[in-house]
Amino acid sequence: MSRTEMLESKKASSATYILLCLLAASLALNVVLSYVLLYEVQHPASSTSPITSPSTSPSVGTGGSAGAAIEAPYSHNASFIYIVGVVSEGSYAYRGVAMTLQGILMKGEGKVYVSTTPKIGIELQEAAETAFKAAQRFTGINASKLDLLLSVVGNESIYVVDGPSAGAAVAVLASSLLLNKPIRHDVVMTGTIDGYGNIGQVGGIVYKAEAAAKAGAKIFLVPPGQSKDVVYVTVERRVGPFIYIRYYPQIVDVKEYLKEKGYNVQVIEVSTLKEAFTHFSATR
Repeated sequence: MSRTEMLESKKASSATYILLCLLAASLALNVVLSYVLLYEVQHPASSTSPITSPSTSPSVGTGGSAGAAIEAPYSHNASFIYIVGVVSEGSYAYRGVAMTLQGILMKGEGKVYVSTTPKIGIELQEAAETAFKAAQRFTGINASKLDLLLSVVGNESIYVVDGPSAGAAVAVLASSLLLNKPIRHDVVMTGTIDGYGNIGQVGGIVYKAEAAAKAGAKIFLVPPGQSKDVVYVTVERRVGPFIYIRYYPQIVDVKEYLKEKGYNVQVIEVSTLKEAFTHFSATR
């Protein structure tokens, strides 16, 4: 073996070793975050230990700048919310899936950490960071000395389409943690969110709505203009020994679609985090 080949071999081995180390570190972080979140959900703390004790309660939904807000009272509390995604099963074939999003606040530097159990292909990191900023603006609480730990828990290893659509739900969960207020678990929502708390449109509404209904939702919150959605109707036509399958788009009312499936779910359009949080915090 020449000297050049030996050097290239050593470089390849080093690169492989580094990749293996990074993979091991990522897996270890996922395990730790999942364990902490699971423990806190099952054993919530009964008392709080404030970083700073604000003299007044935060004004919810003021829409002010998070940088000028009061600091968050640190409470080692945990909560969860249902999120929904869409799984592709072939040409024009989709199904919705409901997952549990667990969250906890811990002392830190204003960062967001995301773990999935089992491995779920949902691109949530950037959306979660934006959602955390929106929650701070909405609650009027500065969480620069706290970290938000999130864990997505599903029943199967899947690839979920449209990960950013969980952003609005993350903002609701983060707001409930910052305010230390419980939220309803029979309300499910889908929608993107920006740093100002505005909820944006997503895809696969009817499939997500059905998944939410199966999870026990009584109210399903959707972005503005999306209480109606498009589904694809399958039409088969036989020509001799051949069967031709075509898919035709059809606009449906989401509430009526669920009713035909046997579910009684309110479908409500919301445009801001403030509107969404009102439904999650309302009493039954």
